[in-house]
Amino acid sequence: MERSGCSGTSADSEHLYSITHTDKENDILEIKNIATVPEYQGKGYARALIEFIVNNYREQYAILQVGTGDSPLTIPFYEKCGFVRSHIISNFFIDNYDHPIYESGIQLVDMVYLQRPL
Repeated sequence: MERSGCSGTSADSEHLYSITHTDKENDILEIKNIATVPEYQGKGYARALIEFIVNNYREQYAILQVGTGDSPLTIPFYEKCGFVRSHIISNFFIDNYDHPIYESGIQLVDMVYLQRPL
């Protein structure tokens, strides 16, 4: 059974960001969701949260993994955080959602997995 956790913070009682992570097999810790309130985006909070996960779980896991749509917003962000492309699940968003999902005007089709060593 997978274990999951959530880390986050707040400022002036407003939610800034959240991250959900789960244990995977083979020493992999996976980020399942990361989000930042729009007015706080671009200020380094999500990157800091990823570094918090890296620093606090490096003794327990070998790899930090994230799966995301092939989007010009998310892929470059993760690559700047030290992730590299690992593998793709073709048609993930087509096969697993009953409606199209768009990001930056682009329909998401494949799930792209990225990994970084801890």
